[in-house]
This record gives sequence, C-alpha cells and structure tokens, in this order.
Amino acid sequence: MKRSLHAFAAVAAVATLVLAGCSGGDEGAGAGDMPALSDINVTERDKVEDGGTLRFSVSQLPTQWNTLHTAGNHVDNNTIAGFVMPINWNYAEDGTFTPNENYVLDYEVQDGPPQVVTITLNPEAHWNSGDPITWEDYEATWKVANGENEEFNVASTDGFNQVANVEMGEDEFQVVITFKSTYPDWSATWSSVQPKAAIETVDLFDNARAEDPDNNFTAGAFKFGEHDKAQRTVTLVPNDAWWGDAPKLDSVTFRELDSSASTRAFANNEIDVVSGLINSDEYQTAASRADAEIRAAGGLQWRHFTFNTNAGLLQEKGIRQAIVKGLDREAIAASDLAGLPIEPSELMLGNHFFMPGQEGYQDNSEEFKYDPEAAGKQLDELGWTLDEGAKFRTNEAGEELVVEYQLMQGVPTSENEGKLLQSDMEKIGVKVQMVNKSQDEFPGFLMDSQFGITSFTWQGTPYPMANVGQIYGCDSGSNFSNLCDEEIQSLIEQIDVEMDHNKRIELTNEVDKVIWDRVMTVPLYRRIEYVAVPQNLANFGAFGMSSHPVEEIGFTSAE
Repeated sequence: MKRSLHAFAAVAAVATLVLAGCSGGDEGAGAGDMPALSDINVTERDKVEDGGTLRFSVSQLPTQWNTLHTAGNHVDNNTIAGFVMPINWNYAEDGTFTPNENYVLDYEVQDGPPQVVTITLNPEAHWNSGDPITWEDYEATWKVANGENEEFNVASTDGFNQVANVEMGEDEFQVVITFKSTYPDWSATWSSVQPKAAIETVDLFDNARAEDPDNNFTAGAFKFGEHDKAQRTVTLVPNDAWWGDAPKLDSVTFRELDSSASTRAFANNEIDVVSGLINSDEYQTAASRADAEIRAAGGLQWRHFTFNTNAGLLQEKGIRQAIVKGLDREAIAASDLAGLPIEPSELMLGNHFFMPGQEGYQDNSEEFKYDPEAAGKQLDELGWTLDEGAKFRTNEAGEELVVEYQLMQGVPTSENEGKLLQSDMEKIGVKVQMVNKSQDEFPGFLMDSQFGITSFTWQGTPYPMANVGQIYGCDSGSNFSNLCDEEIQSLIEQIDVEMDHNKRIELTNEVDKVIWDRVMTVPLYRRIEYVAVPQNLANFGAFGMSSHPVEEIGFTSAE
C-alpha cells in the first residue's frame, strides 16, 4: 500500500486526517453569517513585540516525525512541521500562491505536454545539519513518494506519480521537474521537500525520525528544543542557523491534551491556542477566558462516514445505498453543531471535493437524500425483509441485517454520530452493532481495515481537485473504503492531467456522482474553522486557505 503526504495534502489528529486576513471579533460568526476567508489579526512585523511563548495543545504528540510517512500523517504533526520545515509557498485567502523567498526565489512553468516546472532555490537555505537544500532533496522526495517502491510507507502518491524526472538545472540550486504529461496542481506536490539524508533508504525513511525529532533534518525559523516524553510536551526555539527574519517569539510549546482538557486549559490561561472548536461546550468554555478571541474562517475540514466495502454485508452496494437513504444527515449535522454560532443547514455537503460557495461546487447527492421509505423498499428488493413484529430485517436464511460502527470513545462527534446512525438504521430495520475503539486505535483500525462504518474528519486543501486519487484511487493506502473502481480510476487519471480548468471541474463533478453511487464515503457537513486565541496574538488564528510566515507570529502590546 502506498501512502504519502505533502504540505497541503489530506492530514490525522484524533479523528482528523489531512489531504491556512482580517482581525476577528470576540463573537465569532453570527448565526446565518458565513465567516471571513481568514481571521488571523494580520499585523505588520514592526508592530509585533519581540519575545513571549506561544503555547499550543495537541491531541497526540507524534511517534513518527516524518510527515511523508503514513504514521506521521496527522494534523498535529503538520502544525509542528510548519515551524521547522521548508514551506515553499505563501498562500493568499483565495488559495493562490507566491514563492516564499526563504526557500524559493522563482519558478517557471512550461505547459507542454510534457509540462516542465523549473524551481530556483534560495542558495542560503540549508538543513540544520549544514547541508544545503538542493535539487537532490527534491529528487529523493519524488523517488520516495512516486509509488514505484512499495516498501516506502507513504500516504498518497498524488502528484509525485505524475512526474517523469527530477534533475539539476543550471546548478544545484535549480530543480527541473518534468511531468509525464501535464499536472495543473504541481504546486501542491512541491509545497515542501524532505531532506535526502533522512529518506533515501527505507530504513532511514522509517527510522531516522521515529520516536524522536532530529534537528539535522529540519530547516525552519524554529528548531526542536526539549522533547519531554514523560510530560508529553515539545518545545521549539528560534533556529540559530536560520537565514531569514528572526522569529518574534522566544519559544513555541506543544502539550498533549484531549479536546475537553485543552479548552479548559485555555480557559485557565495554561495554553494560548485551541484549534478546531467543534461543539458548543468547547466554544463556550474557550470564550469564557477574559482575553479570549474566537477567530473564525470558512474551514476546509469536512465530517463524513467511511464505509469499508470489504466488511460483511457492506460488500453489497445496494445495502450501502439503502443505508445512506435512511441516514438523516441534516439531523446529524444539527446535533453535532448545536449551540455553535452558525446555521447547520448552510454547512451541509453534497460534494466530496468542493466546499459550498467554492467554484465548482454542486450538490450531487440528490439520489441519496433522506428517504427512509425508499431505503426500506430497496432493502426489500434485495431480499432483506422486515417481518411483522420484528425489529430488524432478515434474509431467506433467517440472518439479521447487521453492520458494524467503530465508535471512538471520548470523541464526542464519533459517539454522537454513532448513536444517531444506530437510531436511523433501526427505523429501516438495520441493526448497527457498536464496536468501541480508543482514540489511540485511530487511525490504525482504518489502515488495517478492521471496521465496518466509521466517521472522522478529512482536512481539505486549496487544491480540491488534486487529491481525488488519495481517498478514492485504486493504489492509495488512504482509500479506506477498499473499493477499486475502474470508472473512478479512469476519471482520476483524466482529472490529474486536464489543463482546461472548466473541463477539469466538470470531470471532478462526474467522479463525485460515481462516488455517491458507489458509497465509499458519505459527506455530512463542512466545519467552520474556530480557533481560540488571546486577543493580542498577531498573525495567527483561523487561516482558511491562507498562510502566514511563522517568524511573524507574536504578541502585540496591551495598549
């Protein structure tokens, strides 16, 4: 199985897997009002004070610090990596990008085919080992992540598998990337790079950064300070080998806490950032801090059910379809989001790739709207009937119609969605058997396919058409549905190389309709990105599709 991840690919905190303004008010988004594109209190560098510590919570400290590795593929790990690893592009609110000149001075694209991208690197950029960042690091990253060597346990080969060759340009600081044909989202693939010295063999890839981070393999404004496994904390400090503007902060800390503990810790002024406020209790607890500001932006996370098409009765497409028709997705969204300052109906998702309001969005879920009567009829036709007085359907052999839901204990959304799924299915005669899993078991049971139906969050990207293959492709280890569909695969291959933007959107909506029909994943709703911070924190918050240099994050004066 092939798994990889680049900076803006789909990433996993507990129950979140990944594929970044204006100053915000303390009330967040009003009900019925969609938030801004970003909300980070943008402040000029000279108005940000020097010094201070920014304290984060994370749901789980990494046990694998290599973000290309499937075991390092989580949101928290990528947040940390944003402070210590190369970030090639600066993203605007609309997702467009410009080079981050700390790493990339310029780029040139020849459309082809074949498409050729030439990236000119900053010769001052170097790994903390002292080795310069050169074209060889780009070549090594491509070779590891292109899927040709299945021993490299990467999360997705998207983009890398479209590259024919990576070679040196005019000198070692120029990278020439030749694609097999064309690849419109090339910048997603090359939004970061890994050090050759840490990944060039399978043993290095697996073990060079397992358990403990290694500053030799970082190249950011910050570097790793103390990693306290007993206290479950990591401290970052300014990198004395950094060649760019000096960081404003003296240190950045990450402390492992579950979601309920992190909001309480924020309210008690023990930490400074709580990302991903997803329910009313968390929101209100965070807002209770005297200097709290809840920053809000249109988020890229989406909540969904994943169906394992190799699990028991879920192998039959008709049963999967009937389950979706019997699922009240709007009621689930309303329950999950109750008490948050947003109207849940505005966040409903009818598309696996585009967010509401985003170019290309159309609701392709019409055949799978909530319709218990249609669900029951379809199950009848499949030979699963509900005898008078019986609670659950049976077939001719007398077997009950039973499916499993893997519930993550201590994750309120997972628990809530499981209970509502069970209730909805009971109304159409389907028995849902709960299988309790601990948070530590996620995403292990996904990767091992030891589940029936489960729910978690995918983190979207500024490239909605770039990662179709990561979740739905035949050769992707992140295709947790385990369905290899020839029609979907054919459409993925077309989307990957289509340079006509409108045609590419059309193809993506075409594959979206097929995915609805096959019932691989079922979107529920888009999340609003709520982030709690102190009011005087500058250049950080709810990023949406934007980004901001970490060396400019800091605090403003109390005046």
